Amino acid sequence: MTLPPGDPQWNQPPQGQQFGYAGYQAGYQPAPQFGPYGPPPARPGSVIAAAVLGFLFGALGIVVTLGAIVLGAIAGSLDDDSTGGFDEFADAAAGVALALGLLALAWTVLLIWGSVWALTGRSRVLLLVGGSIALFFTTLGFLGSLGSTSGGDVVVNLLLFAGALAIVLLLSLRPAAEYFAAHRARRGG
Repeated sequence: MTLPPGDPQWNQPPQGQQFGYAGYQAGYQPAPQFGPYGPPPARPGSVIAAAVLGFLFGALGIVVTLGAIVLGAIAGSLDDDSTGGFDEFADAAAGVALALGLLALAWTVLLIWGSVWALTGRSRVLLLVGGSIALFFTTLGFLGSLGSTSGGDVVVNLLLFAGALAIVLLLSLRPAAEYFAAHRARRGG
């Protein structure tokens, strides 16, 4: 039975029927359907913090990459007259600097790409690998700076170590693991 628009019961749901997000209500669109897995999970703060640290280390990696490549180019441009017969040494230094610059570039891309993937819920693996590499080298830098007479070296290396450790630990927490597992389930993988 259809009620005319002027009838007072026209805009009321039928008796015994409950309406909420999943139902229809007069004048409203149906609630969005998210499939069998429900709405996408909220991004935990630990993932956001790890990604921000990944972007910061990536920015540092850009500076290191550019510095190593420029240093390599300068060393490679030295000729016999300016090096006093150390041309082979200058060429070797240029090669080492360029190789280190390319490794730093690969690490930088890994961190930035990993940060983007972590924020989108795609994967945490790249950021974990990049953070672990950073953790290894910052540990070496921190331990090496302990014998330094300058307190600034120790503080800077300690901060870099703490940031790299934070990336790895934050991505290893339960909320981060659940976030990535939910996204993996939604993708069907």
